[in-house]
Amino acid sequence: MNGTDSPDGRLTIAHYFLFLLLFVSLFTCYRMIRPYLDPVIMALILAGLSGPVYRWLEKKTRGRTNLAALLCCIILTLAIVVPFMIMLSVIISQGIDSFEAINRWLAEGNLQRLAQTPLVTTVIGMLHRYLPDEVLKDLSIQGLAFRLSSAAGKALVSQSGRLIGNISIIVGKFFLMIFVFFFALKDGEKIYSYVLHISPLSKKQEDILVEKIKDVAKSAILGSLVTAVAQGAAGGIAFAICGLPGFFWGAAMAFSSLVPVVGTALVWGPAAVYLFLSGSTGLSIFMLVWCIAVVGAIDNFLRPVFMKGGAGMSTVVIFFAILGGIHHFGLSGLIYGPLVFGITMVLLYCYDLEFRSFLKKQDSAS
Repeated sequence: MNGTDSPDGRLTIAHYFLFLLLFVSLFTCYRMIRPYLDPVIMALILAGLSGPVYRWLEKKTRGRTNLAALLCCIILTLAIVVPFMIMLSVIISQGIDSFEAINRWLAEGNLQRLAQTPLVTTVIGMLHRYLPDEVLKDLSIQGLAFRLSSAAGKALVSQSGRLIGNISIIVGKFFLMIFVFFFALKDGEKIYSYVLHISPLSKKQEDILVEKIKDVAKSAILGSLVTAVAQGAAGGIAFAICGLPGFFWGAAMAFSSLVPVVGTALVWGPAAVYLFLSGSTGLSIFMLVWCIAVVGAIDNFLRPVFMKGGAGMSTVVIFFAILGGIHHFGLSGLIYGPLVFGITMVLLYCYDLEFRSFLKKQDSAS
């Protein structure tokens, strides 16, 4: 019997003191690594998803764990850096050109000419009929559109400059992620076994929790990001066929696909209306049909495949998970938000399993 054991198995002052020291030390460690948490968490998530590839490479390299992990790092670097740099340069260039073209189009008075078309005239008449005059008297669609376009263009230029200015920070965080990714693959089994060893949960609870968290991580990463990339690529093809910058608006569709319910319609809807009002009726119909049939089919097929088993999160939960994640974590909240909500639902699931008999008894109690 050691100094922290009590004869009847109850916790002693020594236990509580140990818990206090452990909490203080863990919290201090957290404060120290907090600036680097994003690349560390992403590395752990990617290592978990890359497990099958790593094990296959380990088998092919005859058990050389260092070589297998290094090959995974090279593959990940090539898969991320090369496409990212190419797409980023094209997206920024096309985005700036797009907003400059919109401003020129507005400056040439095209919006006033569109406002005189029968369809727009009918819509404006309905607005005047059903909305109070105070709401519409100071409304200038031309001025509003010009201000929105200018503000969006300036924001894009500003963010692009800021991104290029912070490129050294981005590169540093990326290589930190690769560094952690290497050791997470190489020593993943040891870390996993140790975490389960110090966990006070039962083996059954641990198995359920780990399996569900894997499902949630897969759903959060693959269900959202892979679907977004696929929809963005399909949407970019449609925009390119219609003579609009495909890379930029495809990227915009990829981001908008993360918004539940409305999704990619935020981008292709106005584009179809613009093509119709500008006289390109055939292209407008093509955009409408393509985005409903192809882009919509991707969402209806891919997302359910990846979201299967993802802690049963409903659309409204996913919406608030993404919204709250972006507000709290920034852009990385697109992943962290659904992940945190999903893990919370997993813990609620484990709670329900552990206390199911008690909860049923309480439900039937008068």
